[in-house]
Amino acid sequence: MTREVPLRLRPRLVGKPWGGTRLAGFGFGAPDGVEPWGEAHISHGCSGVVDSAGERSLAELVGVEPERFVGERGRQAAGGALFPLLIKLIDTAADLSIQIHPDDASARGVGEATGKIEAWHVLAAEPGATVRVGLRSDADPAAFAAAVRAGDPALVAMLREIPVVPGDTILLPAGSVHAIGRGILTYEIQQPSDITYRLFDWGRVDAAGRSRQLHIEQGLAVLAPDVRPEPIAPVSLPADVGQRDLLAACRAFALERITLHVGEWISFNCEESPQVITCLGGAFRLAGQNRLLRLQAGESALIPAGEIAVMDPIAPGIVLRGWVPDLERDVIRPARAGGAGAAAIAALAGPLDHLHAAQSAG
Repeated sequence: MTREVPLRLRPRLVGKPWGGTRLAGFGFGAPDGVEPWGEAHISHGCSGVVDSAGERSLAELVGVEPERFVGERGRQAAGGALFPLLIKLIDTAADLSIQIHPDDASARGVGEATGKIEAWHVLAAEPGATVRVGLRSDADPAAFAAAVRAGDPALVAMLREIPVVPGDTILLPAGSVHAIGRGILTYEIQQPSDITYRLFDWGRVDAAGRSRQLHIEQGLAVLAPDVRPEPIAPVSLPADVGQRDLLAACRAFALERITLHVGEWISFNCEESPQVITCLGGAFRLAGQNRLLRLQAGESALIPAGEIAVMDPIAPGIVLRGWVPDLERDVIRPARAGGAGAAAIAALAGPLDHLHAAQSAG
């Protein structure tokens, strides 16, 4: 068993036909295949967890110590002994496929543990970059379905296209039809399932001339035509030092952005969920009870449930913190203390009613 805290996460790099060159800038190196790097899987599907014993898979550690690597809140969110978060960095040099993810009930019907709610946080975007999220209000769902079945590119015009800039965050419930556009570097946090139903792929083929598989009927069966996600306004939290902003929160995950200057420090108390810290810029020390890690841009660390860690910057910088929250304790109370009203707090869950319901219950 491992008792070292924190633990370094080694991302798994995935080549994609739409990938670009930005991930190499995080020190991940050049692609070793015919496709450029499109995704770096930081957790759940990552390559490994590194400690003094070497490198072990996250799944192995979950099997040995689920109370630390899943946690009680993680178990509730994932429905069992599964690391509760899938986090990725995504570099899109070309438009992603038009796709959709199922909810928990539909995913379990095909043998998956969870469906997929996800949130995007834009790290970099070329001028004019856009994402596609949801059907236009004047689009006929039946006409959209017919265009998807026919492979008609006219389906693209039925989607809402939203411009994005660095710092934007959008939460997409399961059932949202969506696609990240070209020229964007994205941090994505989601439920621990990589199930994707691809509806349209722009006629792309691989190096052998083969089209990627489409999942038309499965995707149309889970389409939520009235869901239209919008960018979320960050909610500032009380902070003795630095700047702390909640970017998104629902029952499945929460995402916080933390900015610190040299001489400032904060602590993480990981009560019932493991937490993943990803450095976006600058450099940080992250210290637990018996281990000190240094993190620079593109590097991530895992703090197991039930542990405490302290972070301070070596150079001014920004990290993202992802975990499974207690909505009342971790989101609603601190957001209210920071002066946020009920509507701003509820908006952290995007089109989902998780925070509206939690505030009503409280």
